Amino acid sequence: MDKYLSIITNFGCHYTCPYCIAKENNMHIPVTTLEGLDNLDKVLYENECNIISVSGGGDPLHHYEEHVDWYRKLFKITREYASRHSLCSTAPIPIEMHTSYMTGKSSFPFYDCYRVVYHANTYEQLKEIQRTGSEITRVVYVVTEDFSLNDIMNIAIFVKESSDIDELSFRQLVDNNYESQHYLEDYLKLGHKKLWHYIEQNDYNLYYAENKVSYRYEDFKIAQEI
Repeated sequence: MDKYLSIITNFGCHYTCPYCIAKENNMHIPVTTLEGLDNLDKVLYENECNIISVSGGGDPLHHYEEHVDWYRKLFKITREYASRHSLCSTAPIPIEMHTSYMTGKSSFPFYDCYRVVYHANTYEQLKEIQRTGSEITRVVYVVTEDFSLNDIMNIAIFVKESSDIDELSFRQLVDNNYESQHYLEDYLKLGHKKLWHYIEQNDYNLYYAENKVSYRYEDFKIAQEI
């Protein structure tokens, strides 16, 4: 079974998303540095993680051109991981990139990733998503109060007919008390594993930020309050 290590970055953000869990919940994500990757290999090995997810308190691809050295170091660690630990497989650890920048809005090499998860806010953004190599492409929407059944079905039909998008997920909005809402929940559950995946909000990853590990995303809020 796959075990994810979720790297949480803070390169800043564009602040154009209609809702941001990090901002609304006052998450304290440390500023990302090159040295913050120094313990990554050790954490991957000790926790037997075999997939890396990159997301952020802010967008991990914000001002990507200014942080190319960080990504070069990350990909180097994943490429050399197997040989460093004398594993049978020589394949690099796959990377799943989460971003709100649609394909043409960033010069990041999406084709180097195992999966790219585009966090979209509007129907029109679906038209901006393109596959650049052999990566799996997923689009995720946070369901807010203004979503309608018609909105969901229009998105689902577009994805089903798209040759560039493989997967569609919906997840609930988390309010500023870190509590999940339940907008259109019964309907979303009916379509789960059919036209889309409905993601129940919970902490299922191991989180890594600046050489430290957390077991709940909410810990970043607690760290600020202490």
